[in-house]
Amino acid sequence: MMDFFYEDDHRPESPMHPFEAIKKCIVKTGDLGGRASRSEFWNFFWFYLILAPILFVADIFYKIMILSLSSLVGIGLLDTLFFVPLSYLVLFTQLALFYSFTSVTVRRLHDLGRSGWWLISTPIPLLNFVLPFFLVQEGEYNKNEYGSVPDNNPINASIMEIMYAMPDNMSMAFKSAWKGRERVLAVFAGVFLASLVITTVLAYSAGLNGAFLQFSLQDEIFDGKVDFADDPGQDSEGRTNDSLLWETACSELIQMDEISDCGLVFGRQGVRVSGFLDDGAIIPQPLNAVGVTSTVGDWNNVSWEYPEAYDSGPPINDKRTIRFYGEGIWDGDLGERHSNRVIYGSWPGSAEEAASNRSIILPSQIAGKAGVGVNDTLESLTFSYTYDYLGYQDIPSGFDDCPGYEYFNLDSGFLYCQVNMTVYDLKVAAVYQEGGAGNPTLLFNPIMVSASVLNDSQKLTLMDNDHGYLGIAVDRNQLPSSSTSAATKWLDGLKGEIEGSNYTIGNDIMVEYNDLISGSILFLELLLGLISVFDYILMIPIVILSFSVLIYGLILSLEQRRREISIHRVIGGTESTLGSLILRELSVVSVLGWFLGYVLAMASVPVVLDAVGFMAFEKSDFRVVPTLSGLATFLIFLVTVGITLLFGSSRTSEFLSIEIDEGVRRVAPRKRSRFWLHLLVFFVGVLSFVESWIESNGGFGPWGPKGINSNFIVDGLLFLFGPFFLWIGGALVLGRIGAAGPRIFTTLFGWTPVLTDIKRGLRGSGSSESVNRLAIILLLTLSIVTVAAVQGYTGTLVDERTTSAQTGADLQVQFDEPISQQRAMEEVTLAIQRADVSEIDSIDYMTSVGDIFTNQKGEGSLLRTWIVFDGHEDTLQWDEQAIPGSDIGAVSDDWALSGFTAGGAARNQLDISKSDVGSNVTLQYTSYGFGGFDSEMNPIITSTITEAEVTYMGGHRWVPGLLSSESSQAIVIGEGTYKLLLGPSAVTDYTSNRWFFELCDQSQKDCKNALKTLGVEVSNGEGVSSASDWGTNHEGNERTGGLIFGTPGLLSLQFVVASLASIASAFVFLSLVLSQRKKELAILQAIGASPAQVLRLVLFEIMAILLVSMALGVILGLAISESFNGFFGVFGFIFQIFLGQSAPIDRDLVWPWTELIIVNASVLIAVVIALLLTTRRALKSDLAIVLKGE
Repeated sequence: MMDFFYEDDHRPESPMHPFEAIKKCIVKTGDLGGRASRSEFWNFFWFYLILAPILFVADIFYKIMILSLSSLVGIGLLDTLFFVPLSYLVLFTQLALFYSFTSVTVRRLHDLGRSGWWLISTPIPLLNFVLPFFLVQEGEYNKNEYGSVPDNNPINASIMEIMYAMPDNMSMAFKSAWKGRERVLAVFAGVFLASLVITTVLAYSAGLNGAFLQFSLQDEIFDGKVDFADDPGQDSEGRTNDSLLWETACSELIQMDEISDCGLVFGRQGVRVSGFLDDGAIIPQPLNAVGVTSTVGDWNNVSWEYPEAYDSGPPINDKRTIRFYGEGIWDGDLGERHSNRVIYGSWPGSAEEAASNRSIILPSQIAGKAGVGVNDTLESLTFSYTYDYLGYQDIPSGFDDCPGYEYFNLDSGFLYCQVNMTVYDLKVAAVYQEGGAGNPTLLFNPIMVSASVLNDSQKLTLMDNDHGYLGIAVDRNQLPSSSTSAATKWLDGLKGEIEGSNYTIGNDIMVEYNDLISGSILFLELLLGLISVFDYILMIPIVILSFSVLIYGLILSLEQRRREISIHRVIGGTESTLGSLILRELSVVSVLGWFLGYVLAMASVPVVLDAVGFMAFEKSDFRVVPTLSGLATFLIFLVTVGITLLFGSSRTSEFLSIEIDEGVRRVAPRKRSRFWLHLLVFFVGVLSFVESWIESNGGFGPWGPKGINSNFIVDGLLFLFGPFFLWIGGALVLGRIGAAGPRIFTTLFGWTPVLTDIKRGLRGSGSSESVNRLAIILLLTLSIVTVAAVQGYTGTLVDERTTSAQTGADLQVQFDEPISQQRAMEEVTLAIQRADVSEIDSIDYMTSVGDIFTNQKGEGSLLRTWIVFDGHEDTLQWDEQAIPGSDIGAVSDDWALSGFTAGGAARNQLDISKSDVGSNVTLQYTSYGFGGFDSEMNPIITSTITEAEVTYMGGHRWVPGLLSSESSQAIVIGEGTYKLLLGPSAVTDYTSNRWFFELCDQSQKDCKNALKTLGVEVSNGEGVSSASDWGTNHEGNERTGGLIFGTPGLLSLQFVVASLASIASAFVFLSLVLSQRKKELAILQAIGASPAQVLRLVLFEIMAILLVSMALGVILGLAISESFNGFFGVFGFIFQIFLGQSAPIDRDLVWPWTELIIVNASVLIAVVIALLLTTRRALKSDLAIVLKGE
């Protein structure tokens, strides 16, 4: 009686000894129930305050030791699976200590009668002062909702005894978990899935940094720009105006191991920046093209304005730039990087070749608008250089001396004095494909000319005006690729090394090094942030699924123990003892699940990064060892294990608080239904699906292409959150229908003899909350499987269609000069013989696309006109998105019957629209001839104009194998129209430098490999400029899709995890549900039901739930896929623009029914196995024992 009085109404009279307090807090780590006295808390607080900094310093030295050992071993997988986890050993000790402190803080708040959730107020300003105020107060004097008054009694065991007992406690917890493995398997699966998915996404994001850094540098030409350290002027030092002397500095730079190539460039002025906001990054100007004179092409059709430069960078210059290359640029690494972008002609292989031909290399846009090609001659090229500039404060006074003209840059606010300079007699050596916006330091997509066309006086002038610099290529094999931070550190070291030396004879030239890669890294970090957001959003469903399995598994697991807990209470078990027992078991299971998920995730990330398509993986050339920071690892541990223990503690407290007889009778309070909220969420999701479907189909009924809602912001939010609302709301609402499956099937098939004798047992089917959870889990998992499969296979098809649009056929070959069909066939046939691949022994079909310039009758502007010859559809890989309509055969027939299609820019030029389909346009072609000489010996140029009337068929988006940007400016006509314009012999006399070949079925892997081999052989042929094969391009597009979207690997992971989760959860949850119904099955037997009837009853009930849930899950997944499609399309369009994709393909959804059937069949098999095992075990149980309650 005295003990009871003391426990309820008195605080401890003496404080707890510090050593005993520390011991007690460590023993009760993770115990979030009960109460802790003031002395117990503050003694442990001071211990934690002293030990935490010591462990922090120890962690630093420990990690240095482990990482040094890791670098000595140098094995990537061993590093990921062993050394990285080992490096967190001290960190985990810190986490365990922090968890002990958190636990005692929660118990201290309980002692004050307050919830442990007050801990959340710690980081909140003002509220964070409230918590310490609570913690210094004396606790309540009576028993409260959290337990009895703490007694401050010491633990009757030494530290060593406690440490020796810990393995026994863990061993008991593990044995208890193993004995009840059915009930903890769902908890383990949930923690494992959550750890696997979250770790994979975070580690993938880290690995993507390194992989994408290596990938992105493939399209960059120069890695650095070396300028004079001092501005030009009379007082400048460390400069020279001798371009030959300046170029000799390259020989010294190349001696450095980090630099692989170097050459002189006349282009943008020296960039000397002293701070982040220094105008020195904007003031220096490039050389700008001003005009061209030539008898070839229409240069009046060319604009030298280049506003794209402003759109993609700071306001430096918005004109087309030009560079003059010295000797070091044409060969070596720099020459190879330039040549990779050439699409017509070939890059001069040496400085001598470039000088002898007076070579000029044009951007594809300039060449296309001018109508010039390889080997055409330009009489003159005029460009401008910058003589001087004035800032806004000096503009009113003007230039003292400006030998040229003034140009005011409105965006930057600087006034420039620019002077024109002209070079003569240039020959087009190549045309290169313009890429996307690169590093703005050098500006991008310039005209490139051999510096040999400049005379000595011009070179001297350009050097005097600071237009000469050295272009650098670093050895990229030495560039750290593990992370962007490691690469930045390496580049900073290189900059210091270059700027720390003087150059040339006498060591009198001082330089400033402008690192171009670091600027790209900054840009990449922004882009990678966008990609990471996309990937995180993509993986939200599988993360939610993991926690759904975890929480539902916890609920079922703890409900299985309700009677067990109550019986323990009867025989004397206390709340504290039972709570610790359950939480220890959950701790063992959750930590094991977290660790296995973490290890598997770190091992699988390199595989995910190697994804080249949905469920397709190939080893890449990029070596990436992804790692996670200690903070990230801690957060994963905290989220997965912490939620398990927090939710488990909460539910355990609820069970322990029920009366004993309620636990035995399994009476539980019913929660209020929130079905209205589920319906609201589902409605918003359905609305997003309808909106996406209407917009993707160009309108429906009273709604136009903008859909139901025309507000951009509301539409964006609907597309962003709608799919998740549809998924979650759909699972919650449709789960009720799935749980009602037995009643639905009874209504439909109750009249059959099979169900006649089990109808009475089916009356309560589907009413159990556990059955409802089973239906929801099936809906969640199978809908994710459907979404992953649909979007994954859609992405794979997009890669294939993109490749067909870019390559045009199995093989596209460009020759140095226009050749006949016969000669092109002979050259490729020789290459086939040299390649000697069994899959390709001859040419099946071949064609070309003609290219001429016409004009609309009565209009003077030239119109680019492409010709498709009869039978082109046998070779060219047309896509239904590229043509009007969907039948390429019908479109080909219309082309042959004097029809024509037009690109977007060409339609504007012709002033035609959709409503003009079927209208006629008269085209004119002007041919020129030589008519001798007049009396003054001037050449007489004759011209002949022919006409053809063509019918507008509609718009085209691209032509296979040709750039979509050029397709926009062109019209396409057929062979018949071509003959009318150029004469009957035009086809037989036709020559071209571009031919397309159909060789084998490119969808087969053997054919793709054969095409790659043949492509190399053709490239080595005589007179061949370049060869592009479907196999190589497809491999590149697959790799690009894997790195940019991150979706092929992540969708594959999502598909595999969700498929396994659907099978495993169906098995586990069904076993738990049937175990709960063991008593119900025994009652059915007791009242006369035969084992066969019971088995048939259970089989019918569960199969009905399963089939309805599976059907609804697939339907829900298809709807979510449609809702997600707009989301994928927007990001896909952004990434295609970034990559400079020439043929943006729309994401038309693919429905992979075979894969969906296989997954659903696997779930069905798993459920049948679980049914048979669990039901047979229940039927073999002793009825008397089951009925009286074990």
